[in-house]
Amino acid sequence: MSLFSHLELVKDNRSHINQHHNLVDVLFLIITAVTSGCENWQDIEVYGESKLNWLRGFRSFKNGIPTRHSIARIFRTVDTDSLLLAMYSWVNQNRVKSAHPVIAFDGKTIRGASKHIADKLHLVSAFDCEAGLTLFHQTVGSKTNEIPAVRDLLKILDINNTVITLDALHCQKETLKQLISRHADYLVQAKGNQKKLYSAIQDAFTHQYESENSEILSHVTQDAGHGRKEVRTIDCLDARLLPSEIKESWPSVRTIVAVQRERTKGNRTSIDTHYYLTSLTDNILISKAIRQHWLIENQQHWILDVVFKEDACQINEPLSAQHMALFRRVVRNMIKQHTKSKGSIRSKCVRACYDDAFREELLLVNIFNKVCSRPDGFVESGV
Repeated sequence: MSLFSHLELVKDNRSHINQHHNLVDVLFLIITAVTSGCENWQDIEVYGESKLNWLRGFRSFKNGIPTRHSIARIFRTVDTDSLLLAMYSWVNQNRVKSAHPVIAFDGKTIRGASKHIADKLHLVSAFDCEAGLTLFHQTVGSKTNEIPAVRDLLKILDINNTVITLDALHCQKETLKQLISRHADYLVQAKGNQKKLYSAIQDAFTHQYESENSEILSHVTQDAGHGRKEVRTIDCLDARLLPSEIKESWPSVRTIVAVQRERTKGNRTSIDTHYYLTSLTDNILISKAIRQHWLIENQQHWILDVVFKEDACQINEPLSAQHMALFRRVVRNMIKQHTKSKGSIRSKCVRACYDDAFREELLLVNIFNKVCSRPDGFVESGV
C-alpha cells in the first residue's frame, strides 16, 4: 500500500461543514515538511507555500496551503489511534525481519512540550534493534505509567520468536509471564526495585567468584572510540543456582547475568557492574541482546533530539505534540530504510529540503509502494 492509501485510513474528526482543506493533503504536507527539517507550524506553512507546485504534483491542494493556525487546528482533531496504525503500517510494511530479532522497549520524555503541560508527555517505544526501526509507541502521562504501557504494546505487536529487552522498571512477574505466554524470550535488568531477587543474584555470583569450581561462563567484548576504551565482561550462570523460593517466584528465568564494564578514558578508569535475568541460555545471544538494547538510545532518542530537535520543539498542545512525535519517528524510519544513496539521516533531511527529486524518492519512490498483505510487525487483530 502507498503512503496515500494509508493516509486515507486516518479518521477525520472534523465537522463536514466548511471543510476547506482535505485531511490527506494536510497530513502529506506535514510529513514532507518534517522530512525537510521543519519544526513548527510556521515552518510548515512557509515550506508549503514555497513547495506548492511540487505538492500539487501529488495532491490537489484545491484551496492552497492552510495557515499555520489552520494546520495546528486540523492536526489536533485527527484520531490518534487510526493515525498511529496508518503511519506505522506504512513505514514498517517492508521491514526485513531477522531470525530471533532483538526488540528493545524504552521511554522518552518530550521535554519541550512537557514544560507547558501539567503532566509530562512520555512516549514508550518498541524498537527493532537490528533493522533500526521504531515498530510502535504508546503515549503515557508520566514515567510511572510505563509498566501498563509496555504490556499494552506487547499485546499489539507480533513478538513471537523475538528477544525483548527491558530496563529494571519492567522486572515484573506479570510482564515476564506475558512474554513467555507470547512465545518471546526476554532479557531484563535487575535492580533494587526487586530487592530479594537482586540480592539473590548478587549472592549467587559472589559465591561462584569465590569458588574453586565456578560454573560461570564468560564472554568478553571490547569497544573503542571517541578516545575511550571499554572492556565488557559478561558472566552467565544457570538460574537453578538461585535459592528455591526465588526460582519458584520467577519460574521462567533460565540464566542470570553479571555485566562488568571497565571504561578507560585517558588516565581514568571506572568499573561498574549490572545484573540481568533472562529466559535465554545462549551466551552469545545474551551478549548480543545486552549490547543491542542501547541502540534505542543511540539510534532513536539521540537522532530525535539532535536531528529533529524534539526536546526543543515548542508545539505544546498535548495532542498535537503527540502527533508530531509520531511523524518524527515515522520520518526517521523512512530515511533509515532508504539505501539508494549514502549519507546520514541529517544529511538526507538537508538534501530533501532542497532537492525535489530526492524528496520524492524518499517518500514515494523508495520501498513504500509495494503491496503488503498486512502491516508487518503487528498481530492479525491490529491495534
